[in-house]
Amino acid sequence: MNKRYIITLSIVSFILHIIWENMQAPLFNGYQSFLYMFYTCFIGSIGDVAITLIVLIFWVFLLKKSTVLTYFDASAIAVFGFFISVLIEQHALLINKWTYTQSMPIVPFFNVGLTPVIQMTVLLPLSFYITNYLI
Repeated sequence: MNKRYIITLSIVSFILHIIWENMQAPLFNGYQSFLYMFYTCFIGSIGDVAITLIVLIFWVFLLKKSTVLTYFDASAIAVFGFFISVLIEQHALLINKWTYTQSMPIVPFFNVGLTPVIQMTVLLPLSFYITNYLI
């Protein structure tokens, strides 16, 4: 892993997440407009990049894995993304950081919004896949 990989992964992850965050924003209470919510989505996307980089650190340094993403690696990262998003959503709902509109589909059993869970489950491994393709 090198600096170029980390920078590319950060950029790819940010682009994917900023698009997703803005697309799902109307499913959260308090949404007024794209311009009104852009700053909130921007900050959220930076947090999503931080999660991506934490996964990279865990994957490369603790598990001694290369940055090459096998099918197993992508699946494991997707599962991690699912559970981290569930924990983040449950915590945010518990402390009233945000709430959902009636339009937000809810994940049964976990009682969290479906779109944020899909976001991390899909975009986390996709960020690695695209980065590996570009590098």
